[in-house]
Amino acid sequence: MEIAKYIGLFLLKNQFCYIHGLGNMELKKLPATHDGKALQAPSYHVIVTPGGSIDDNLANFIATNEQISISKAANALREYSIQARKDMAEGKEVPIPNIGKFTEKGGKVTFVTDSNFSYTPAGIPTIKNSKQLEEQNSRPVHKPSYPAPTKADAVNWSMVILVAVLLLVVAGGGYGIYYYMHKDTENPMPATVVASDTVFQNAPLVDTAIVKDTVAATPPAPDSLAVMPFKMVIGSYKTQVRADKRVETLKLSNVAAEVIAADSTTFMVVTTINTRMVDTAHIKDSLARFYGYKGVMIVQ
Repeated sequence: MEIAKYIGLFLLKNQFCYIHGLGNMELKKLPATHDGKALQAPSYHVIVTPGGSIDDNLANFIATNEQISISKAANALREYSIQARKDMAEGKEVPIPNIGKFTEKGGKVTFVTDSNFSYTPAGIPTIKNSKQLEEQNSRPVHKPSYPAPTKADAVNWSMVILVAVLLLVVAGGGYGIYYYMHKDTENPMPATVVASDTVFQNAPLVDTAIVKDTVAATPPAPDSLAVMPFKMVIGSYKTQVRADKRVETLKLSNVAAEVIAADSTTFMVVTTINTRMVDTAHIKDSLARFYGYKGVMIVQ
C-alpha cells in the first residue's frame, strides 16, 4: 500500500493533510516577487507544523481508494508514521512523490518542497461574455398562455393594511380596559412590615467567613465549548514493564504518554488531549480506532 502517494493526493485535494506522529502538512501560497527584471508569478510550497486536530479524514481517503476498512487503513498509516520517524532519526529522508521530502533537523520534523513542484488551484467560474448575453437577450420572450389577472382579481393591499391596523387598535383598547378594571386586585396593599428588632432579636449569628468559604468551594459549571486538557486511556497492561515499553514506543511517534497504576495488576497508558467537552465522544472514538484499543476513557 503506497501511503506516501495517498498523502500527496490528499494534500493536493484539500491543501492540508494531518499525519499522526509527523504533524500537519499545509500548502502555503508565496506572493509574487520581482527579481529586478521581471515579475515572478506566485508559487506554492509545503510546510509542516507540529500537532494538529486528530481526525480520520486521511484514513477514510485511503480506505475508499484501496477498498479496505478504515481500521486497516489507520493501522497502515500508523506503521508508516513510525517507520518514517525511525528513518529520519537515522538521517534518512522520507519522500512524498512529486511534492518533496520529510527531513529531521534537531529533533524537529521539516518538509523540503521539490524545486519542480507546481500547484494550480481550481479555477473560479466567470460570468457570461457580452456575445452570449446579446444572444440570450435576442431570443423571443416567452409569454404565458394564461390571461393576465384583471384589476378585480388583484389584492387591495391598502385595505388589508387598514383592517390589520383596526384589529391592533381594538385589541389594545380591550387590554387597557381589562388592566384598568383589575389593577387594584392584581396589586394588593403590601403586608405590614415587622420591625427589624423583632425579626432579628433571636436570629442565630452566622460566621461570614464560613459562608464565603462555602460559596468559593462550589465549583463553577463546566463550559462545554471551552478547550480543556483531558487525560484519556489508550492502553491497559497487567505489568509495569509492558506499560513502560508501550510509552517508549509512543514517544518514537511524537506522542506524549504516561503510566498510571489503577491497582497492583492494572497499569494504564494515558495521553493528554486538549479539546472541548462536546468533542470528547468523537475524540475517544477516533483514538479507539487509531490505537486499536476499545477501552478508551477519560480519567481524572
